[in-house]
Parts: sequence; C-alpha cells; structure tokens
Amino acid sequence: MRWPSTWSDNFPICGNKRQSPINIASSEASVQLSLEDITMTGYDKPIAMSIRNNGHTAQVDITSGDAFIENGGLPGKYKLLQLHFHWGSNNDKGSEHTINGEQFPMEMHLVHYLTSAGDVGQSVTLSEGLAVIGFMFEISDDDNEKYTNIISKLTTITEYSSGSSVSVQLPEFAVGDLLPNNPRHFYRYFGSLTTPGCDEIVVWSVFKEKIKISKRQLGEFRKLMSSEGGNLQNNFRPVQPLHDRVVRANFNVADTDDSASEEK
Repeated sequence: MRWPSTWSDNFPICGNKRQSPINIASSEASVQLSLEDITMTGYDKPIAMSIRNNGHTAQVDITSGDAFIENGGLPGKYKLLQLHFHWGSNNDKGSEHTINGEQFPMEMHLVHYLTSAGDVGQSVTLSEGLAVIGFMFEISDDDNEKYTNIISKLTTITEYSSGSSVSVQLPEFAVGDLLPNNPRHFYRYFGSLTTPGCDEIVVWSVFKEKIKISKRQLGEFRKLMSSEGGNLQNNFRPVQPLHDRVVRANFNVADTDDSASEEK
C-alpha cells in the first residue's frame, strides 16, 4: 500500500488504462446537461453505522438502514455500502482527485453497489458494478458540527490491530448531513478502485460542491495509526493518466468559477 508506483507488480490491473483517481480539467470536460441531478433516497433518514480503522483509512460501514443513489446518468440504482476518507499530512494535500491540478486537504468517498446485481459480491464482477460519489473538503475557521458524530469516535479507533478491525457504533444520523446543502454539480467518468487490486468497475461522480472542516477536526484524522506503522497520513493514490477517457459535467463549467483558486 505504501508505494503505489509498484502496485502493478503484484496487481497488473493497477497499470491498466481506466485507473483512478485522475486530475479533472474543467475546461476539457464535456458538458452534458442531460445528466441532470443524482437522486439520493434515504440520505435524509437516520441510519445505523459503525466506524473502524482498517489500517488505510477511517471507514464508516452501514449496519442497518438503506440509502440509494440513481438517475444523473447512472446505469442503475446503487445502494450505499460504506464511506471513507483520504487525507494528507498537511492542508496542502490529501484528496485523491485533483481539480485543475489543485489537491484538497481531504476527500470523502461514498461507495455504492449496483442493486440489480443482487449483492456486493456479484456487483464487483461488473464493469459498472460500483458507483462512488466523491466530495472535496476545504479548511474552515470553525468546526463542522455535522461531523461531530464521526470525529468524536476517532480516538476509539486510533490503533490498528493486524488481522482484525475493531468497529465502534456511531449514533444514528442521516448520511445526507455529511454532504453540502443540495449538492448538484458533478463530474462523471469511468474508473477504478484506488487501492489494490484497482478493479476497473467504478462509475465516478466527483462533486464540485465542497465540505468545510476545521484544522482541528482534520488533525484528529491524522492521529490514527496505519497498518504499516506510524501515523495514518497521505493515504491517497496519485492521479493516474486519463488516456482516452472523457470526463463529463452535468453543469456548464463556463458559467462557474471552477478555477484552481476557487473557494480557498
């Protein structure tokens, strides 16, 4: 896990041409307003979740309750399985995707599987079996109180134990509380998992709207311990070549300020 440049030595797919993450160049995105909005069902209902340190990230697993995404050009209906985070050792890096070359201090991925496949095991065998929606974070002077349920539990999962991953139950809350208000604008492309074996099975939707987090809150993530020893930091894969893939946008990028200096 520590050296992404060598992953393809043991996992050949990691060297293929549909890999993630990528740099998203807004000026080169194909605007397709017909994609419309992604419909999020159950995101407004409190559900049961647990959190664990899997050695590579802080992962929140859905333990009871349903949340789905569909429409917005997605090839089906997808059920939320888990969400996790990528962050850096400082506030100048951390996100996996970059936008116009800018890297953000943290990125959250919400992982969904295709319901028509029947279960996760079957969905990961399909080229569009997973749908992941990604959100970038930006630093705020104030704590984001909507993340208190998660950040307050990080001290209980600081250590990573080899061969096991202790899960800690979270208070029930709506997953939608973690997102920006009314997220609509996203970039779409087809890619892969960002950890080995890098399976090319993901429909990616990377949202333009960002989430605020304070320096103090982000510092709590950096206290987690990794499976390789030391603090769990810089758990992001570098951007991969786009090759001949097309990045689409469901909004007119020319009418928005999506430059590298946006919302700093």
